[in-house]
This record gives sequence, structure tokens and C-alpha cells, in this order.
Amino acid sequence: MDWNLVITRNHALLLRIVAELFGMLRGSHGDSCLSEATVPDLGSGPATFTLPRHLYAAILLILRPCESAIRRLIIIAARGLVLKPRVSRSFPAGVTSFAETGIIRAPVFQLIDPLKDFSLDVFDNDPQSSSGFTAPFDTALAYQQAQRAALPVNAALLFNRLRAMRLALNDLPRQARRLARWQARQDLALKANTPYRPMRMSPFRPGPPPGYRRKDIHQVDAVLKDVHYFAVESRKRADSP
Repeated sequence: MDWNLVITRNHALLLRIVAELFGMLRGSHGDSCLSEATVPDLGSGPATFTLPRHLYAAILLILRPCESAIRRLIIIAARGLVLKPRVSRSFPAGVTSFAETGIIRAPVFQLIDPLKDFSLDVFDNDPQSSSGFTAPFDTALAYQQAQRAALPVNAALLFNRLRAMRLALNDLPRQARRLARWQARQDLALKANTPYRPMRMSPFRPGPPPGYRRKDIHQVDAVLKDVHYFAVESRKRADSP
């Protein structure tokens, strides 16, 4: 199998999709207003970057499967790569940390699929409960929901996720090394003669990948299905004797 072709093709597609997401942001704020300096990082203090709710939802619709596709592209890039985990070292005396200097660190891309949230809290304030009971139409509630839909949404976290995606795509080898070191740490912890603690042993989560949709509504859906298949195959071949 030509793994380099798989990586090159999907890497180019994902770069275009991430550029499209940034284009959606620029369309709402103007080219001169949107930059990495004007949008605050979550660790730099109060975040004031906002988006209209409908645009925020539209970006999330593409962003979630795009993140999953990038994770799987990194898994493919890390196939056969074996590294030792880095040795933790104490912070050198007299050297100031990022927090003390005020320097904003670049957001780090999450290499591991987030687990599904099976909490039922979403039904606590829902007029239509999960039991199938349909509440009568409430004009006051409908007005409240319409007013809420018109309010802007804090999008600082969303922007940082976009930045992390772009940074990861711009340096795939580094992300592959990060994943290889993570896997080495998990394997080392599993072999250690210590009481067992629950841990993730695979970057995949059980079931379909985050953002997966059976019916494609955007190009990212086809890319996710493609890279998920090859990522699973690459892991199978690495685990086979």
C-alpha cells in the first residue's frame, strides 16, 4: 500500500478544509480584524472573541469531523514509529515560565479522540423529554429560544481549536512523534509493576469517530471515512506479528 500517497492526498484536502473554516471566520469579522494577535488565547485572560450563533454552529459542523480526520492522518503518519517517552525534568532554577512572562503558548492539538458523553443533563431543561412525551407549544419558550439564538457566542475556544488544527497539519512529523511518545508512555505504564489504573491504550474511541455522519454533507465527511479506514489498517498491521 502506498502510504505516502494516502497521506499526501488527504493532507492537501484537509489543508483546504481548514482554510475554508478560517475563511468563514474572516467573512464574519473582516480580513483586517481577524488575526492571531487580535483573538485571545484561553490562557491569556478574558476571551472576548465572539461569533453569531448560526456561524458558530456551521463551523462546528465541519470542525469536529475535520479534527477526527487530522487525528487519523497523524496515526497513519506515525505507523511503525517507535520512540521512548521523554524523561520528565524539573523546571530550571531562575528560568521564568510562560505564565510568568506573559507569552501566549500555541494551542496543542488533541491527539486522542474524546470519549462520548452519556450524561442525561441535556434533558433536564428540555420541554421534550427523552421518554417521547411532547410538551405543548409554549410561545414564551419559543420567544426565549429565538432571543438566545440571536446572541453572539464566545468563540475563543473554537478559534484555538482551528489554530491547533492548522499547526498540526503544518508539522505532521512532529505530531507523529508526539503520538509515538504517548503510545510509549501508555505501554510503559501497562507493563509497570504498579496497581492498575484505567487508561486509554488507543487513540481511537469505541465506535464511530467523533463527527462521523453516514450521509455526507460536506467534503470533510468523505475525507474522514477515507483516513479512518487507512488509520485502522495501519494499526492492525502494526499490531500483527
